[in-house]
Amino acid sequence: MVQINTNFITYSIVESTGIRVTSKIDSNGVYIRPTDLPYGQGFSILVSQGWRNITAEFNPDSFSAHLIKTMGISNEEKKILFSSISLSIISDNTELVMKINGIDIDPLETGSWPNEWNSLTLKLIRIPVIQEELTQNQLEELIIKVGGDLLSLTLSLLPLEVNKEDQSGRAEGELHRIESNKYERSPLNRKACIMKHGYKCKVCEFDFEKVYGNVGKGFIHVHHIIPISKIDTDYVINPSTDLVPVCPNCHAMLHRNDPPLSIEELKKIMNVHK
Repeated sequence: MVQINTNFITYSIVESTGIRVTSKIDSNGVYIRPTDLPYGQGFSILVSQGWRNITAEFNPDSFSAHLIKTMGISNEEKKILFSSISLSIISDNTELVMKINGIDIDPLETGSWPNEWNSLTLKLIRIPVIQEELTQNQLEELIIKVGGDLLSLTLSLLPLEVNKEDQSGRAEGELHRIESNKYERSPLNRKACIMKHGYKCKVCEFDFEKVYGNVGKGFIHVHHIIPISKIDTDYVINPSTDLVPVCPNCHAMLHRNDPPLSIEELKKIMNVHK
């Protein structure tokens, strides 16, 4: 791959996932690496150009056995998030390959996964892609898309609560943990919601990129259908069904009532006053 702006790739993935990453390029492709996992015990995502495809692949470090074992004992909430992201990724032109301990696994059948993980293969294959037909910007957007999607998928099974500002230390041999409120504004849940529903407001269908161009790209609020204040610690969020994208105006109007209005209720109010 040539003429790739790794700074742009890094910035775009940080914006969409809330995870600090670095990006570098060599003869194999573009490596996207979370910086909050220690070298040697973490992983990177390798995005490479194949024959008529672009592939993103989970690339574990030499001493990442503990990380992989940790992914294998993920709780129900993490598996639901993984399934939600997987459903949004898999399409006619994108294949998701998953192997655990060298055996092909259905990424959507989380209940059938083995508990003991010794090795993991995760790979996204986007087809057809012919590099000669792509502009530099189009190629970078594809790298951001497939690389960011696989990064989010991998992180969904790790015990990380993402927050850009607040970090805590880690004991030797343990995964780095970034602390935040369990439910409030999780960037991975937000990303899974947007991957499912898109950036258009579910109430008024306002599209920030369509109206404001590049400055509005990627902007939208995410609304909890069940208010955070009503969620107890045992509740498991499904980003595909419990979260919806809404514009700031509609978001404010939803919360003018207690409990908040539903999406359909606010739609009806808007239709009456058009």
